[in-house]
Amino acid sequence: MIKKAAIYARVSTDDQADKGYSLPSQLDSCRQYIEQLGYSIVAEFKEDNSGAVPVIDRPQGRRLAEMVKFREVDAVVVHQVDRLSRDIVDLLASVRNWLRAGVEVYALDVGKIESELDIVLVIKGWQGSDERKKIRERSMRGKRAKARTGRVIGSRAPYGYDHVRDENGKIVNFEPLEEEAKIVQLIYRWYVYGDESGQRLAAGRIAKRLSEMHISTPGETNPGYHRTRGKGMWHAYTVLSIIERETYAGIWRFGVRIGPTRNQRPKDEWIEVNVPALVDRETWELAQELKGQNKVFSRRNKKYNYLLSGLIRCVCGRAMSGEFFSDHQYYTCSWRNNHHIHLEERVCKARSVRADAIDADVWESILDLFGDLEKLEKQLRIAQQEELAALDPKLEELNAVQAMIAQTEVDAVEIGQALKRAAGLVAKSLEQNMNEVNQRYDALCRRLETLQTELNVTQLTDDTIQDLIEFAQDVFVGIENADFHTKRRNLEMLKVRVEVNNGIFKIDSLAGQISGEIRKLPKAIRYSDDSGGGGVTNSR
Repeated sequence: MIKKAAIYARVSTDDQADKGYSLPSQLDSCRQYIEQLGYSIVAEFKEDNSGAVPVIDRPQGRRLAEMVKFREVDAVVVHQVDRLSRDIVDLLASVRNWLRAGVEVYALDVGKIESELDIVLVIKGWQGSDERKKIRERSMRGKRAKARTGRVIGSRAPYGYDHVRDENGKIVNFEPLEEEAKIVQLIYRWYVYGDESGQRLAAGRIAKRLSEMHISTPGETNPGYHRTRGKGMWHAYTVLSIIERETYAGIWRFGVRIGPTRNQRPKDEWIEVNVPALVDRETWELAQELKGQNKVFSRRNKKYNYLLSGLIRCVCGRAMSGEFFSDHQYYTCSWRNNHHIHLEERVCKARSVRADAIDADVWESILDLFGDLEKLEKQLRIAQQEELAALDPKLEELNAVQAMIAQTEVDAVEIGQALKRAAGLVAKSLEQNMNEVNQRYDALCRRLETLQTELNVTQLTDDTIQDLIEFAQDVFVGIENADFHTKRRNLEMLKVRVEVNNGIFKIDSLAGQISGEIRKLPKAIRYSDDSGGGGVTNSR
């Protein structure tokens, strides 16, 4: 029987630019290799992703891992070891799991891999891992050095600016774009000092004014941004991002975020670069003060609790937010708050839903689920197993890492004993092996700690299930009238998600699915769409 092979090809932008690792070239080489093996190709996986991302966290890598798991392939072929992964632990764990599943693994630069601890594989893996770290470190050192000389580093110019370049075409600073700079200044003037009538405008009002004026948005003037709205349609978030950006006051900062994690660096590590200011420092600081006050007042003005806040969605897929109008609380599709009525075509025409109706419907439906404790626990156990099944890839990696740590400890003992008896060239070689083992052991231990942390965040634990069962028992011995916080806590533990569609609600939860018709309540005061509401769905 002819064996079935799968090809995995991966590129990243740097790979293609620096080494010519194009997807077509990788695929052609792997096809020729498989033809020589006499195998048939049943799948080709092409990926544009960083080698620092674990295999199972890449879309195509996950599909390949699933084929291996269910033995839908007999062999996996990659162009080079680092195409599979540039992370040494991920590389070794993936290869180990695949080999133990009975799948052959080939890399064109090393041939058939017999063991995850094949010395050639380990060396190649460390080369890939070290290269990635060195490239990142060199790049960051160079960028920080340039920033300290007062130069702006790469990336897109903020709205209102263009890049200033030196004689070699390298970016050195920003220069104002007159028309866009006027819009930035107008935004600050409206926000801080008010419009022509002297009334200060909130970010949402500013966004609507700019949209009415058909001013091109930052996403339109700066190519590369993904847009989902029509031309000239501003969002309040865009306005706020301009208001809070200190670049417009003449200070651009480098090194605020840490790589792909986007975590913030300590402020003493930020590098400030002077750039042309579009607004004066006093105006910018007043804007920040007003923005902070608005945030505080917004919290204070939240007079009403919404049981399903963050848990309820419109049939169009957007979240529904709580609002108070016509003397009642409602959930309204967020389309209305994020778009300008009369300026944009209304994509979602769903009506608002009375909160006191849908809240009661959902809670009573959950209580009905609690009526059969045996069925409830069975549903929760099924959901728990599904949650654990989703963690299977990480559990497999955890087992692989633990096994490799144990093997590395054995290797360390053997090298240590051999080193006592060795001398000369042999001793030098053993020292190199010892360094490799130490590096591998440290990397494995770090990965073990990460995996254990990730696996401990499972939400549906035995304790959680027990809490829900105990609550269900309490409900039927006299505490049907649970307070808001008790209801909310249990809805969150059950991972309740509600969808509303034309007077019908559908609940999806760990304890099962329920659907029904939203109850009818006395007719509310009518309002027009011009006032901002989405219509009222609960009326007689």
